[in-house]
Amino acid sequence: MADPDLILADIISTEMSLDADRVVVYDQNFKPPKDQDIYIIIALQSSRIIGNNNRFNPDTEEEEQYVSVSETYNVEIASKNRDAMTGRFGPNFAIKSTYSQQKQEEHQIRIFRTNQNIDLSFIEGGSSLHRYRIPVIINSTKLDNKAIDFYDNFQAVEEATE
Repeated sequence: MADPDLILADIISTEMSLDADRVVVYDQNFKPPKDQDIYIIIALQSSRIIGNNNRFNPDTEEEEQYVSVSETYNVEIASKNRDAMTGRFGPNFAIKSTYSQQKQEEHQIRIFRTNQNIDLSFIEGGSSLHRYRIPVIINSTKLDNKAIDFYDNFQAVEEATE
């Protein structure tokens, strides 16, 4: 199963017609581009477990574990020119696109956007970087299978009488 942040990055880069290297998943070693154009960073903000299940599959004789999670990602769009300001709704359009719906169905996830685009341009001080944050919620299920010892042969029951 693909990681939800990578699916989101693919959706945004495809729908906004950005090169894949302009939409990155947060990494400490990321160096922002030196040009004026838009770049987008996707970073995990928080994760909440919705449900957890564990069951035995008799067909495969494996233990199946499921964890349903709701994760909030920050999608930050930035540029040194006005492109981020004028294109700040691009990720919102991308999330609701037909391509996004197809990817969500393909990977069995659900993507929601919150009701805010937060202007973070003031953080950069005098550098004049236009920067906006769009919180996005992704619901998904993580699955783990593993073989376990299964006992289906038992001793015959003996009746003890006096």
